[in-house]
Amino acid sequence: MAGRRILTAVSVLLLLACTKEVPTITPPVDEWVQRNQISGEYKVYDTLGNYLYMMQITRIKDYSTNYSIADSLRFENFDDEFSFTVAQYKWANYVMGIRIGSHDTLYDGNNKRWRLGSALYEDYNNYSNDTIRLRFQKTNINYWIEDVVPYYACDCKQIAVKQH
Repeated sequence: MAGRRILTAVSVLLLLACTKEVPTITPPVDEWVQRNQISGEYKVYDTLGNYLYMMQITRIKDYSTNYSIADSLRFENFDDEFSFTVAQYKWANYVMGIRIGSHDTLYDGNNKRWRLGSALYEDYNNYSNDTIRLRFQKTNINYWIEDVVPYYACDCKQIAVKQH
């Protein structure tokens, strides 16, 4: 009788030892859901910490193109002068990269024309911890004579901090 109990106990222990542990699977974070975090109002500062202006960024619903899935971001009062919308494509190396795009011709509040553009940089134009380190090129090279304004060109760097 005691031998039978020992045999049963050993059998149960062997069965328990042979069961596999099922790993917990966490679904990947959807980049487009993450991008909702970008929407909001931002205070923008120069690289020395001086306040420059307020800017609004709004995410526009996803849409598909023939090549990839994209959503768009609407920038209101970008560089205290411009409003525009830019498609945002998935970039393998820049999960929260923000594409500013290339715009020729944008009008400022005084109806003067500008060219604005930017690339994706490793250290700039990425959303991280409610902050976007912005880098873009702004010039009036094509229009300054006709618009009767001084020539201007800038490789501009600014820091946008999301307000809660």
